[in-house]
Amino acid sequence: MKIESIVHEAINDTDRVITTVVIDEVSSQCILARLIIKVLGKPGIDNDLEMLGSGDRWMIVWTQPKGQIHQTRELIIQAIT
Repeated sequence: MKIESIVHEAINDTDRVITTVVIDEVSSQCILARLIIKVLGKPGIDNDLEMLGSGDRWMIVWTQPKGQIHQTRELIIQAIT
C-alpha cells in the first residue's frame, strides 16, 4: 500500500478540516480497514471516518482539528506499514 495523496479542505467558520487520503496498491480492503481503525479509531464512535473505493484504490475521509493536520501523514504511514 502506498499513499497517493493527502488533501485538507478547511470547513468555513470552524477550526476543523476535511481530510482526504487516497491509498493505492491496496491488496485487501479488510486489512486496510483494520489498520486505519487501529490508528484513527472506530467510525461513528471515535470519529466520522468514511472509506470509499474498490479494488486496489481507496479513499479515506474524515474531519479533524486544523491543529492536527501535520500529524496526518505520520498516522497514515503508521497505519499502512
